[in-house]
Amino acid sequence: MKQVDTHAHVFRADSPLAPGARYRPAADATPQAYLAHLDQHGFEYGVLIQPSFLACDNTQMLAAIAANPQRLKGVAVVAADSDPAALKALDQQGIVGLRLNLFGQPTPDLSGPAWRRLLAQAEALGWQIELHCPPRLAHGLMAQLRDYQAPVVLDHFGRIDPDQGVQDPDYQRVLALLDPGRHWVKVSGFYRLGQGHRGESLAQEALALLLDLGMRDHLVWGSDWPHTQFHQSMTYEAAVAFMAHLLPDAALRSQILADNACRLFGFPA
Repeated sequence: MKQVDTHAHVFRADSPLAPGARYRPAADATPQAYLAHLDQHGFEYGVLIQPSFLACDNTQMLAAIAANPQRLKGVAVVAADSDPAALKALDQQGIVGLRLNLFGQPTPDLSGPAWRRLLAQAEALGWQIELHCPPRLAHGLMAQLRDYQAPVVLDHFGRIDPDQGVQDPDYQRVLALLDPGRHWVKVSGFYRLGQGHRGESLAQEALALLLDLGMRDHLVWGSDWPHTQFHQSMTYEAAVAFMAHLLPDAALRSQILADNACRLFGFPA
């Protein structure tokens, strides 16, 4: 069984930050340290996600993938008006998707000509579209993405509002739009859903709802290492421990960590 950690970041703490960045890293998150975590916890593969504070400068992620092409792939952040040749080059460097991280960012109009071209190019490359945004934005973006065949991946359980929980009308709209044939959800980053037991409880409630909706074949897990904004309270070991608590059934755990993830990201199973 070849397991995949589908969500992690690499960066240098001294990297130039994107304008308006909401977070400044306190320490390096090196590819070597990440691979050591994978080895320690039995993960064959990892997926690197471009962090928001580096915006469209995917250089560090691409360098990590180039040094470990058999083990790592990536999800990039790109400008809406990106040149098709540049996107093809990213594809050849191990990028398998584009990320819309909209916390603190304006909501894009995906019906605009630049976005339509970008999404069509992503679809032609076989990329996925990863949404990291609150539920109030997610359901509208999911509706705009209906015309594209690219898989749509929701980060961190769909980022449930900690105060409103899974009964939040916006989160319920997200759940109503989920199509087990093309949507995916990362059951990751539970600590981003609320402090202490609140985040753990909401993660468990959300997982139950997702399974009831027939999403078992379209759930994946990620460590969210190095736990940006939570690096003082979270560790890789703690993320793995909660995953084991969240997924006590060995068959379901194997499906999410191995079968589903290898299928979504194109790793050899």
